[in-house]
Amino acid sequence: MWHKLCYSICEQFQVEVMKKVCVLVGVFILSILQVFSQQKKFRDIVGSWKVTGEQASGASLQITDSTDIVFTYQGEKKKVLDYNIDFSKSPAWFDFSISDTASVVKVKSIMEVINDNMIKWQLFIDEDRPDHFSSGKGELFYLIKEKPVPNTVSLSNKVQ
Repeated sequence: MWHKLCYSICEQFQVEVMKKVCVLVGVFILSILQVFSQQKKFRDIVGSWKVTGEQASGASLQITDSTDIVFTYQGEKKKVLDYNIDFSKSPAWFDFSISDTASVVKVKSIMEVINDNMIKWQLFIDEDRPDHFSSGKGELFYLIKEKPVPNTVSLSNKVQ
């Protein structure tokens, strides 16, 4: 009798411990999934982005797809020749090259996708890139996503 009672208590203890372990493992897995789901991807930055503020009026970044990226600054449109973007870093590293009148300019930058409509972006030309945003280096911009203009069909040519 005593043996059966001890065995029953031990069995109940093991079940309770297993339940707690399963709950902890579940919470751990959910937290890992949440971290990975928050990592941004290239598709999150596709679109037409305008720089806000007066320091770079008219500046923009147009990302049509992975082969068509255009940077406009001081009224000049420059096609990005090549780029490397690493979203595994925080903030993401976005390095690219553009053609200037006599040479190719390599630009290092960091960016953070704040939300679906805003990017924080800091550019570094001829200087080292810090690991985080810095007020002492580079040029800092905030980009706002422009809303796409819907294609509208004229209704004036309607057949009557």
